Parts: sequence; structure tokens; C-alpha cells
Amino acid sequence: MGQSSGSLKLSVKERDRRYAAIREGLREKGVDCAVVRGSNLFYLSNGVKGELFGILPVEDKPLAVVVNRRHLIDISPRVLLDAQEWVTDLKPGFDAAAVVEKLKEMHLENGTIGLAGGIDYRFYNRLQTTLSAAKIVDVSDIFTDVRTIKSGEENALIDRANRIFDAAIKRIHEVARPGMMGKQVVQEGIRAMWDAGGDLESTLSFNFGPVPAQNPILADLCMTRKIEKGDIGTLTAHAHYCGYAGHSDQEISFGKPKPVHQEIFRAVIAIRDAVLKQVRDGATQRDLIDAYQKACRESGFKSSPHSQIHQYGIDIPEFPGLAYRIADTKPEAGGLGGAGNFVLKSGMIYSISPTVVNKDGADTLLGGTSLIVTESGYRDHGERKVEMLVAA
Repeated sequence: MGQSSGSLKLSVKERDRRYAAIREGLREKGVDCAVVRGSNLFYLSNGVKGELFGILPVEDKPLAVVVNRRHLIDISPRVLLDAQEWVTDLKPGFDAAAVVEKLKEMHLENGTIGLAGGIDYRFYNRLQTTLSAAKIVDVSDIFTDVRTIKSGEENALIDRANRIFDAAIKRIHEVARPGMMGKQVVQEGIRAMWDAGGDLESTLSFNFGPVPAQNPILADLCMTRKIEKGDIGTLTAHAHYCGYAGHSDQEISFGKPKPVHQEIFRAVIAIRDAVLKQVRDGATQRDLIDAYQKACRESGFKSSPHSQIHQYGIDIPEFPGLAYRIADTKPEAGGLGGAGNFVLKSGMIYSISPTVVNKDGADTLLGGTSLIVTESGYRDHGERKVEMLVAA
């Protein structure tokens, strides 16, 4: 995960807040350290180039980060140390051997070692056979719980990431026209995100055709198709800023939209408003999905399992930790997604883009933006309005 060159960045105070929260969870479980990789490592390191694994001791000692040994060929580790403020203990390595060596250096051969985030069986087996006296446990739930609620600094990065996607929408609305290839539109959008300060990892999905839809397979096929007059395009954000995501959706019509598509999109706006009325600290995911399904029925259109009412942050999507989950009061109604039912809390980030399906066909439209849950309701990210854009 890359860092943008923008002015916002996470503080060392934010790092220490995270470490304190994770360590509290480790102590409660009697765990001596957490071994992490992937987005959980990024959460602790703020992104070190070439990072593979991290080891966070429960004591107040620095996070140790194993960096791909090829990244340190012909340069001093001091280059990486001086390039950032969060990590002060770097070690070259390639696989579990470097982690085992570090754990021995920390005298944890007989300790309780927690694993969290993308640890494969080969890695686990190496730890278990090499450190036979150690107890190995899963601590993924600790990270999920802590990462569920975003701090003010995290929210600022997510807001910036969403504004970066807004810049892509503006550029595409200006330049995308019938006759252009799908990949040309995507390239224009990605360049706009880069110009706005987005990370190089920023991507976006573009579906288009006479029957609107949103599907990763169709989006891939659209890359080599030409836009035709009368097509409806669906753009989905995977903008990134300093490793944090911006995620929402936008519809664009190439030429005047058909009456049926105008009608469906009016329903999208009304249905989204019904969902937003439920968003507040103390509400539940079931409250949101019930409001979505009820509003769809009242509109005369159909709901979809692809409802785009979910959390995100570093990853898209992210699911709340076990501390926030509760039993589903209407399991027969479905629609909750992989997280099941849970309680909304101030500081949760949501993408709310309800999907609405035509009652007589396959036409599928959605629209929305990103927001943060507050005690009294929510606060939007960015300034983009939920509307269907028209490109002549």
C-alpha cells in the first residue's frame, strides 16, 4: 500500500493510540505478541516499502517489521528508517524464518504468539515446528474490533480519498463520449485521481451498455468495448489516499437517459434517503437493510443482494468486529452480507449506494456516496451529489 505525496498524514500519536488498543486486547487474551501481515501490518506500520511481516510485542517495545530482503540490497536500512516516523526496527527477510529469528531474539520461544492477517499454512507450520514450545493462537478479532471505529485522522484520509474519486468523476464527465473505448475512460479517471493526489494503487471499475449493470466480469469485458449512444455507465470507486480507500458509485448516461432509467434512478435517490434516515449511533445493520428492502417494495422496483450498504476503510469492504455483532432479528429476510447483523457506532465508515433493479428486466442502477456515522446521524465525505450525469 502506497503513500501519496499529499499534505495529510497520520501522526505518531495516532500510531500510539493503535498500539495501546491492540496491546490491551492482547493482554486480555494472555498473548505475548502479534504477528501480522497485509492490511493489519499496514495498520501498525503506516506502510513501509517492501514490508512482509510485523511483530508487535505486548510490552511497550517497538513494532518489528520484516522487509523483503531484495528491497535492502545495496542500500542501508537507514534509508527506510529516515523516510517515515512510525517504524524504528527493521529486519531483512523473505519468509517465516526471519520472523522465527526475531521471536527468538525477543525470547518468545515459549510464549503465546498471536497471528492476524493473511498468514498461510506454510508460515503457520514453520512457526509450529520451529517453536514447538510456543502456543499459537488467532488474534484477528482483536484487530477487527479495533479497526472498526475510525479515528478523526483516519476519517480525514478517507474523506480525501473520496474527493479524489470525485475528481475522476468530473474528468470522465468532461471527456467520456460515445466512440471511446472503456479502457480509455478508465485511464482518464485514474490519471485524474493521480493528479488529485491519489495513491498509484487507485483504480476504478467501469460497466456500460444499453442495459445498466455493475459486475466485475462485465467491467473487464467493457475495457475493450466502445461506448455507444444510449449506454448507461456505472463507475465504482477504489480511490486510495495514503493507503486509505474512497468508495462510492456514480451513474453516467451517454445521451439522454431512457424514461425507465430516469424512473429507476429517482427511486435510487428516494430509497437511499430512506436508508439514511436510519443511520445513527445505536441503529443496526438490519435497520438499514429493512429500510432498503421496504423502500424498494414501495417504489415498485426490486432490491438486490448487491445492495452496497457496507463498511470499508483500508480494505473494501471491511466488516465490524465481534464486539459489535448481534443476532439477526429477521434471518429469513437476508440481505445483511458477510458481516451479519451488528450495531452501528460513531466512527464507522459506510458506503451507502442502494442497488435498484427494474421490476420487468435486468436494468440495475445504484448511486451514493461515503459517510461516517456520528452520534446523531452521519456526515458525508466529499461534496459530490447523488445524481445521474449526462454526457452528450
